[in-house]
Amino acid sequence: MTIVPWLLPSILSLVLWGGSIFLPKLAVRTLPPLHLTVYSAVFFALASLIMLAFYGFQVDFDPRGALLAITVGIVGTIAQVMFIIAIRYGSMTYGTVVTSLYPVLATLLAFFILGEKLSGRQAAGIVLGICSLILIVVAGDDKSKE
Repeated sequence: MTIVPWLLPSILSLVLWGGSIFLPKLAVRTLPPLHLTVYSAVFFALASLIMLAFYGFQVDFDPRGALLAITVGIVGTIAQVMFIIAIRYGSMTYGTVVTSLYPVLATLLAFFILGEKLSGRQAAGIVLGICSLILIVVAGDDKSKE
């Protein structure tokens, strides 16, 4: 049996993202959401410096790519803050289930903007994901902090 090259990094990413989504719920018990984001950003900056050193402080530059990369940072930071606020004032169950559907949006954007193809199974998965979001939100039994 051959293991495809993307499987192990995907599984590691799943485990690491799962932890990175769970740990903020513990941290916001003692820190405000924006402070948690600041601490995360400090580590990200240190990790970035280490990566820069690894590449000899050489960075490829393309104006369009750099602008898109900066936009990724801005949007990602805002999304992280919104997620942390959501799980601080709501349940982990609701916050993670709702936000975990971001691949549905990314897939739809890729389909409509980039012209990527969707199989019937993928389309069915998107529909089921949207249905799950509706069921979670309509259930309305979130016992979050008042």
